[in-house]
Amino acid sequence: MKRRQSTISLILSVLVACSILTAPASAETIPEEADLYGEYLAGSYANYIDDAQSRFSYFSRAYERKQDDTRLGRLALVSALQAGEDQAARKIASKLYSADKTESMARATLGIEAFAKGRANRAEKYLNASTSDLTASILMSLVRGWNEVDQGKFDQARETFTLIGGHRYFKKFGQLQVAKLELAQENFEPADEALKIVEEAGISNVEAVLTRAQWHIAQGDREAAIAGLQAFANDNIAAVAGPTASMLADLQAGKDIDINLSVRQQAARALTDPAFPFFVANRSNDGGELFLRFARQIDPDYGKSKIWLGSLLEDTERKDEALELYNSFDQSSDYVVSAKLSIANIYFTRDKDDEAIEILEKVADQHPSFITREALGRARFFRENYEEALPFYNAVVESMTEEDIKKNIEPLRLRGIIYERIGQWDKAEADFKRVLDIEPDNVDTLNYLGYTWVDRGENLTEAFDMIRKAVEKEPTSGAIVDSLGWAHYKLGQYKEAKEKLEEAVVLSPSSATIIDHLGDVYWKLGRKREAGYQWERALEFDPTDAERATIQLKLKGGLEAVSNTVQ
Repeated sequence: MKRRQSTISLILSVLVACSILTAPASAETIPEEADLYGEYLAGSYANYIDDAQSRFSYFSRAYERKQDDTRLGRLALVSALQAGEDQAARKIASKLYSADKTESMARATLGIEAFAKGRANRAEKYLNASTSDLTASILMSLVRGWNEVDQGKFDQARETFTLIGGHRYFKKFGQLQVAKLELAQENFEPADEALKIVEEAGISNVEAVLTRAQWHIAQGDREAAIAGLQAFANDNIAAVAGPTASMLADLQAGKDIDINLSVRQQAARALTDPAFPFFVANRSNDGGELFLRFARQIDPDYGKSKIWLGSLLEDTERKDEALELYNSFDQSSDYVVSAKLSIANIYFTRDKDDEAIEILEKVADQHPSFITREALGRARFFRENYEEALPFYNAVVESMTEEDIKKNIEPLRLRGIIYERIGQWDKAEADFKRVLDIEPDNVDTLNYLGYTWVDRGENLTEAFDMIRKAVEKEPTSGAIVDSLGWAHYKLGQYKEAKEKLEEAVVLSPSSATIIDHLGDVYWKLGRKREAGYQWERALEFDPTDAERATIQLKLKGGLEAVSNTVQ
């Protein structure tokens, strides 16, 4: 169950207090008020557990009962938007606007609907008035600017984008809109100046890279566009899929590139891009979701808003809705790889591993890349099919340059684990050492290599130093503290081992490995009954098959029943 800070939850307590204080006490009105409170409290609980449909249902019914309460109306409106109930949202927004012409979310809803339908003058009516609601102000300013472009009011649009209020992020982000506006008017020098501001700020990277490529293309310099996109791809492994990869491939193939986007396509991009880098990054899932929902209303076909909205829905346990979005992509979409990987991930969380693997294999066959090969390898890795995972990780690591590996050492680290699990220790050790040459403070590798050396009785001084360094960096990690305890155990330092292993169990109380280790040290200290108790507990927490077999031997005959190498 998740709990989040949201636009809705921030005003719940105030609304309850106001409703209670103004509730009449007559017997005749109690049933109606009771129903109102019941709907409201049910909606509040639905908000607490992220049940979007129930939240909308309860809050909208509560608003029907008390239509003079604009705060309740706003709750109902936001709930409708987040539930994807656009028609209901428009009706609620109309009622709210009739009651209060200044209500910002009602104005935003009605203005964006008008803009999406190409009704520029009607959109202007709702979007142009100021508001103290900062999120709504940013939302309406971005759409208002593109609505002004639609009306041919270019100077006004430049001013709107330049004067967007709020966080400094949006000051720079507004310049991206200016750059796009200038580019559409073939004002190349002003477009360049605005785009440089965005590039120097390092925001909206993909959209800025695409806009810069479009700037080069508009001037007939395809080679410069290719060079810029290639440089971005070289610096970002994830860019092997998506719109930058698609544009780069089309340019390299000599295809014509359509750089003319409609005002509605531009507005949808403007609302999509801040959703994660700003709103979600600042712990405002609700803000991010509203921007994405409105982007989807303006341009339902824009893939990035669908992918990002799907990700938000996953994060708030609305996986069925996310699946519906992901399944709506066709094979020609720039985002189809991301959609398929997301579908597979949801299937893995639902123990539908075979279906997930089938999806990954198809997408890897249709769209072979670093990302799809790594996804297939990772799927087998986490299913502990190490022999099957190895060829994928070999292919991934061998496809990476030294610079690629420095930027992303994870495939190399995971291949090291695979080598260790299948008994090819020399190769595993080489991969781990290479990781530490690149990232000397990589905690996972310090712990893994140090622990394995201790377990093998090799390089004990260096191993202890590695594990202690890992513990210093992550003192609350049960697995890492366990490594230090196990190192003491292997050296016969049972008192020190007991202290660390008891600490590790507190930090990770459901780790079969750590509990098993604690049982071993209790046995060595002569506390055999407690050792047996710990071994029995370890069996309750899903040990590996090898661990289970060893624990069962110990329960029958103690540590003497197993060899030191098995331990």
